[in-house]
Amino acid sequence: MKVFVTGGTGYIGNAVALRLKKAGHDVLALVRSKDKAANLAAAGIKLVEGELGNPAGWAPAAYGRAAVVHCAFHQGENGVDLDRRTIIASRDLLRGQVGATLVYTSGCWVYGDTADVVDESAELNPAKLVGWRPAHEKLALEAAKDGVRSVVVRPGIVYGGAHGGIPGGFFATASKGAAQAIGDGRNRWPMVHIDDLAELYVRLVERAPAGSIFNAVDPSRATVKEIASAASRAAGKDGEVSFTALDQARAKFGVFADALCLDQRLSSEKAENDLDWRPRHEGFIADADELFKVWRAAQ
Repeated sequence: MKVFVTGGTGYIGNAVALRLKKAGHDVLALVRSKDKAANLAAAGIKLVEGELGNPAGWAPAAYGRAAVVHCAFHQGENGVDLDRRTIIASRDLLRGQVGATLVYTSGCWVYGDTADVVDESAELNPAKLVGWRPAHEKLALEAAKDGVRSVVVRPGIVYGGAHGGIPGGFFATASKGAAQAIGDGRNRWPMVHIDDLAELYVRLVERAPAGSIFNAVDPSRATVKEIASAASRAAGKDGEVSFTALDQARAKFGVFADALCLDQRLSSEKAENDLDWRPRHEGFIADADELFKVWRAAQ
């Protein structure tokens, strides 16, 4: 299948583009700079250089692609607006094509705090940081009205690879002293390894039912304290963790700090049953030593 991936030089988009290519798809990736996408080019992935907010710059190259996988997000004041415009531009590109597919990347924070393990049918109570996401999920799914097989994926907190994701921050702070965490560390993070997540995207592109939503998390249910402590041990710091009170963290990180303090447990049983997806990685703690080695080698 001819697939267009946004965010080719991003953490998730890069991994997804490579995995789709490995699965035999013809992949075109949107990148901000071709110089930063050498690994994609080396894998035989076609590149189009451009900005997410300027569809006129990338839409002609993406025209005729049977699938759009939207992984990018612009971390700026107009990021939310650009995300919405990209969904609309993607829908317009796919309209009228046989087998057209749109995969939209949302995230676990749309659930807010969960009292128990929840699946995709749970009522949404998004953290303030992502309060706009449910509307964008709906917009993506409404592309079905134009004959598009639209799908939403809600990854947990992604870890692994050279970037390390949010948990890579524990490696960075532990390398200089204690691992730094926000809150009291008792909240649980739903997590997923970047390689397992990329594998799920392949299945979403190839056979996810129209209008479906899938969580993407591994089986782990670790607390932030346990995760940070494992990162500290992997960095050779005896599991030492230093906590910053949420009120204090807000002064520096804003509502991002609140999102990091959510207590969540999610189920990916739907992806396992419907798409035969099985995460190969059991969780961050089990892989912490190897994860640190990969992260360290990239610094």
